[in-house]
Amino acid sequence: MAGRIADGASRPQGRLGRLLRRRPSGIRVRLTLLAVLMVGAGLVLVSVVVLALVRNDLTGNARSAATERAQDAVSQLTSGVLPVLSSANEDRPVLQIVDQHGTVLAASPELLGRGPLLPQRPQDHAVGSRLHRLPIGDGAPYWAVGLPAYLADRPVAVYAAASLEPVGEGVDATLSALLVASPVILSVAGGTAWLLVGRALRPVEAMRRQVAEITSSELDLRVPEPPGTDEIGRLARTMNAMLERLQQAGERQRRFVSDASHELRSPLAAMRTRTEVGLAHPAVTDWPVMARDVHREVGRLDQLVEELLVLSRVGAGNGSAPASSVDLDELLLTEVAAIRARGRVDVDLSELSPVRVQGHPQQLRAMVRNLLDNAERHARTRIAVRLFPFGEENRCGYWNAGGVEVGPVAELVVADDGPGVVPAHREQVFDRFFRVQSARDRNSGGVGLGLAIVRDVVTTHGGRVWIADSPNGAEFHVRLPMIRPRPSP
Repeated sequence: MAGRIADGASRPQGRLGRLLRRRPSGIRVRLTLLAVLMVGAGLVLVSVVVLALVRNDLTGNARSAATERAQDAVSQLTSGVLPVLSSANEDRPVLQIVDQHGTVLAASPELLGRGPLLPQRPQDHAVGSRLHRLPIGDGAPYWAVGLPAYLADRPVAVYAAASLEPVGEGVDATLSALLVASPVILSVAGGTAWLLVGRALRPVEAMRRQVAEITSSELDLRVPEPPGTDEIGRLARTMNAMLERLQQAGERQRRFVSDASHELRSPLAAMRTRTEVGLAHPAVTDWPVMARDVHREVGRLDQLVEELLVLSRVGAGNGSAPASSVDLDELLLTEVAAIRARGRVDVDLSELSPVRVQGHPQQLRAMVRNLLDNAERHARTRIAVRLFPFGEENRCGYWNAGGVEVGPVAELVVADDGPGVVPAHREQVFDRFFRVQSARDRNSGGVGLGLAIVRDVVTTHGGRVWIADSPNGAEFHVRLPMIRPRPSP
């Protein structure tokens, strides 16, 4: 039996707990409920304050009425004659005059046959107390006041008592008015909050509908921007900026896929054509020459795929390998040794300083290799490589593309004595699959991705790359944030 009672008692509590834990859905509903709760809490606080003020005010009126009635009686006793006391009413308190021995000399008709109202006798100052048991009216409490006085040079006490029934009636009336007005105020507050929140969230709903209509093929659409500089307006502008970046990234991706497909199709088509011709005429085909041509196309295809993988890794972020301290001068020496081994051009390393940067070794190696390969491909007889700390002497700062000061930087300069790059093409050469008209020959060895890799790696590491003016050939400059050397002890 006890188990069933306990189970029945816990079941409603479980339902109540689930209802309390269940959160209403929708920001509009939650904000409206929050507004109603805040207004309700304010109403409770205001009601308590108002009821306290009403009670204190009406109690003060009763005290004042009793004190004034007693003072009038004291004034009448100065003539040496007892005043005639009439019955009390709502505005006139009851009165009682008592001598020093506790004998009631005069009293209102309601107090006939009753002893002194207050046990304490006023001496030099007035006394007052709340009385709960007076056989007057319906038994409502009274506030009694006692004042000292003299009757024919005899000390007497004058007691006056005013009913506190108006205090209870006034508090009850005020409480009833508050109970009637509070639901109306809460309803008005809830309705106002509902309308205001709905109006404030209307632009958000419009943005949501617009974003729901945006697909990968419709990235040119934008969300409506409400006027003003409030949070919703800033949100709309931020979303439009994000959509602009997504559209640009999508366009770059489509161009990249299109260019990559074109570049991959060319060597595959060449190999297929030559093998089909050889198979169709095996007797007249020079198979060693065809094998050499196919091998060259396979090498070109392998280089293209490798550089596409490098670009994808750089574009996807830093990858799984963490950044570390990299000696950029050692990377340069390693790659320059490979160029010198080929013996096609001379490499000048007379201005090479030890420089250490923070980055990813594989990406920085790809950047250095592509810069040197580009210079070797276009140089006539000579390449000059310089590496030095920039901004270390005068302690000047350097700001990367994000506007963050990164301190001194390492500057790498790779110059060749080739035909150079005209100013109109100095930005385009860093685009993917871009070739100037004089280098459109595929047999020159380039696939149009080397300088794009250089720019992406440098940008990822917080630096910048550009082509400077040079009297002979092309001069590439790269600046990367440098690690400050530790001071020697």
